[in-house]
Amino acid sequence: MNNVLNITDKLNEKRLKQQTEIHRHKMEKVQRVVQCSSCHYRCSMCGYHVENTDSFCPSESSPPDLNLCESCRGEFEDFTKILSGKKGHNAFWHNKEWIKLWSAWLDYVRAIKEFKNSNEFKQLTKLSIVDD
Repeated sequence: MNNVLNITDKLNEKRLKQQTEIHRHKMEKVQRVVQCSSCHYRCSMCGYHVENTDSFCPSESSPPDLNLCESCRGEFEDFTKILSGKKGHNAFWHNKEWIKLWSAWLDYVRAIKEFKNSNEFKQLTKLSIVDD
């Protein structure tokens, strides 16, 4: 009877292997989102790719960990001026929805940073190093 294969064990083994692969794929996606969101070769807002990071010199009003292209940096400066009660460039699109857009984007950036600093994300990165 030792020569008879247990089909249940084989099916469970196959299912476990598939679940492990799905889990690994999800872990890679989470890491990629965090990594790409903090890439120094892309504008943090629009994603514009540049070869030279020197063009991303942050202004005094930009948070130090954000790389903004010239266009987005100007928009961000207008956003911070408007929030502090000063006048920006008075562009017609600087409306309440535009302010909500920049506010939501800043919340997103903060959330990514907090997640990146969490113990769980650190554990995730350690797991993927061990798996490789």
